[in-house]
Amino acid sequence: MNKINLIIADDNEDSVEILDYFIEQLPEFEVISICKDGEQLVQEVMAKSPDLLLVDINMPTINGVDAIKKCLRIKPNLNFIFITGYDEFAVKAFELSALDYIVKPIEKTRLYMALERAKNSIGIDRNQSKKPGEQLKRLPVKFNGSTYYIPIDQIIFIEKSGKKCLIYTQSRVYETYENISDIYTYLNPSVFSQTHRSYIVNLQKVSHITPKNETYLVYFLEIDEYAHISKLKIQDVQKQLHQLMMN
Repeated sequence: MNKINLIIADDNEDSVEILDYFIEQLPEFEVISICKDGEQLVQEVMAKSPDLLLVDINMPTINGVDAIKKCLRIKPNLNFIFITGYDEFAVKAFELSALDYIVKPIEKTRLYMALERAKNSIGIDRNQSKKPGEQLKRLPVKFNGSTYYIPIDQIIFIEKSGKKCLIYTQSRVYETYENISDIYTYLNPSVFSQTHRSYIVNLQKVSHITPKNETYLVYFLEIDEYAHISKLKIQDVQKQLHQLMMN
């Protein structure tokens, strides 16, 4: 099973140290970021697409509740647990569909119960979105509170642009804050190639490839836009294209 990527958001160093220590004992979880305020949390959620958040409520710049509201506009299915020194926010927390609400001081048994509940919820979400060995026909991506279901055979290429990914089809360009590496896990690797750290290309749509300075440009049959292939990837891409032509 893939590890559950987790972000801790808490400005109290003692709380962070305790949480980090307890979570280290659980091999199925991995802390990928620690945030000291709500604004940083929103930025990290956009950049890293975590599976789970542990969020303090009383934080600088943006409090935990408001930070979660901002995150939910980007990722409506986000899983999160509030951990706080105050119990008066419990109703508001569950109105936001928090998985759990833990009042400090943090107890190991109580935390593990909450993480077990989160693990079960995340496992269900993953099974619903993609079963092992199953090739999806549509790519689900979220943007500004909406979920778009893009026919995978219509995707020409995907470009990482700042904090967004742009998904190019012949008819339109879709935007999402999903991580490009996460998107790639939904795609058939015999048809789609991550040709560059910022590009995924549908090899069935390729028209021609042209060298350009220290990189390669790949052009397509259906649109005038182009993507990049790194020098390290060019031989692998050419082999994949040859295999597609032979099949």
